Amino acid sequence: MSDLPQTTAGLDETRRTTVMRRYVLDPALVDEFVDFLRTEVFPAREEQGFTVESVWLSAERDVLTWFVSRFGTSEEFDAAERAWEESEERARIFADRPKYVLEKDVRNVTRLR
Repeated sequence: MSDLPQTTAGLDETRRTTVMRRYVLDPALVDEFVDFLRTEVFPAREEQGFTVESVWLSAERDVLTWFVSRFGTSEEFDAAERAWEESEERARIFADRPKYVLEKDVRNVTRLR
């Protein structure tokens, strides 16, 4: 990987962990899911110290990709993610929601530019 360009991001980027979350969506629920993310999920995660970096919806409106970061190592991010996943707040937010996501791909990423 030495032939990849070095990050051009600021120094703070070296102390952040960023995760890409890519979802294949139920086409009938896309608008509802995007609204749910904007009004419920993103604000709750940001209150827990996460930063929603960007959110992308494919032109076909079937794949949503978003990037979420947090200061700290990947281990610290994973611990905060586990705490979020196990929280009462998350359980409340997701209670009685339909299955928006048909497939999920979640992985750590490094910003190159």
